[in-house]
Amino acid sequence: MSDKVKLKRFGVSIPKDLLQRFDSVVESKGYVGRSEAIRDSMRDFITQYEWETEQEGTTAAINIVYEHKPRLMADLMRAQHGAEAGVVTTVHIHLTDSHCLEVLVVRGTRKGIEKLASRLGGLSGIEYVRLFTFSLPDEDIHGHSH
Repeated sequence: MSDKVKLKRFGVSIPKDLLQRFDSVVESKGYVGRSEAIRDSMRDFITQYEWETEQEGTTAAINIVYEHKPRLMADLMRAQHGAEAGVVTTVHIHLTDSHCLEVLVVRGTRKGIEKLASRLGGLSGIEYVRLFTFSLPDEDIHGHSH
């Protein structure tokens, strides 16, 4: 956390069973306490809201698990090259003799990114597609400021 960040305390009333479930997840994920888990949850909540309200100029990652087949590989390439969203980079990992994981980092409009993720998910041989979205403050969008 940045030195510039000032923390603010606040109280929350929630059902006991929800708090017990939350604490169980906090412990199993190895958080030191609830605060950082709540901050992570709030960031996810805000990101999802911003994504749903059609934030433009978005960056996302599309994670794909699929059967390693030459025809499918060609279909994946065609889908990427014909997409409205631009593919910034890809990572390809051989999970087993028959399955691969591919991570696409993409930039574009919400609609363009969702369209690409849907198109990839509809290809024969694709077993899993997950879209990971996030948003950054405006000053961070154009690269590192180090």
